[in-house]
Amino acid sequence: MRANTLLDRCNWSLLRIFRVIVQEGSLNKAAFRLCLTQSAISQNLKRLEEQIGEILIIRTGGKFYLTKTGEVVFEASLMIYNQLMEYEQRLNYEKNSLSGTMKLLVLSRIQSLRYDQLLYNFHEKYPLVDFQVDVLKSSEIQQLLLQKVPALGICITRAEHPKLNYSSIINQKYALFCGHRHPLYHMQIRHVEEIRGHGFISFQSEQLNDPYSPLSEVRENLLQRNRLLVTTNNLDEVIRFIKNGIGIGMLPKHIVKNEVEAGVLKQLPPDPYVGIIPIVLAWHKERELSLVEQYFIQDLRNVFNRDI
Repeated sequence: MRANTLLDRCNWSLLRIFRVIVQEGSLNKAAFRLCLTQSAISQNLKRLEEQIGEILIIRTGGKFYLTKTGEVVFEASLMIYNQLMEYEQRLNYEKNSLSGTMKLLVLSRIQSLRYDQLLYNFHEKYPLVDFQVDVLKSSEIQQLLLQKVPALGICITRAEHPKLNYSSIINQKYALFCGHRHPLYHMQIRHVEEIRGHGFISFQSEQLNDPYSPLSEVRENLLQRNRLLVTTNNLDEVIRFIKNGIGIGMLPKHIVKNEVEAGVLKQLPPDPYVGIIPIVLAWHKERELSLVEQYFIQDLRNVFNRDI
């Protein structure tokens, strides 16, 4: 490595990408972490090697190892990163400097204490950040994200689109329930096919009424044997009708956990749940993220990077 190469010719952005590549041990993982394409990661690595004038990484057999020059450059990039992080933390603490608008496209009726806590903590850390939240259907959210609208989307998705990044938030487990006043409450029901001649409480939502939803088959099975008694787009009303023994219906297990433990509601077959509706955070791979968005994604991953 020629004298003063790092001082005179290196781009910090390239050093940052190189540091993440080494830390992740993979170009694919580095691309996901930095919200870039693998092609962009490879091109930036090549540019850095051209600036330095030496090979930094040797890839073979699906793995890579650092050359001696690569080890020096990685150590330098790590020292710069740690120093900048210290300065940034001081700036944020002393000046509370992070500001801007966080635009979220959100699916309706998201029920999550972790998500609520994330919003609270994010506001506590960055009180100068304001939010713009639009509630839309998942299909509309994905369409807008594909148009590179400057926003993050929280939605459900049947299939991941190759142009979007996804980070899992909630796996909503839906089950069938009846209330303590319902005739099925004191009966031993082993199979959903045994449930006949009762009223069904239908929650009109994108999650349950999508024909490709994992809940659709059980829902249609129930409607063949039971009468559609109540239709509503309000989850609280679904719970109200079920709790009062008027009919049976499907609900997210985590939302009615306390009612089940208190004996107000009883879960019916199939066990352990009817299906899972995943909710994800999504954003376009090729759109440059603002600093506010990067911090929000990082905080969200820290909160939801464990089992629900």
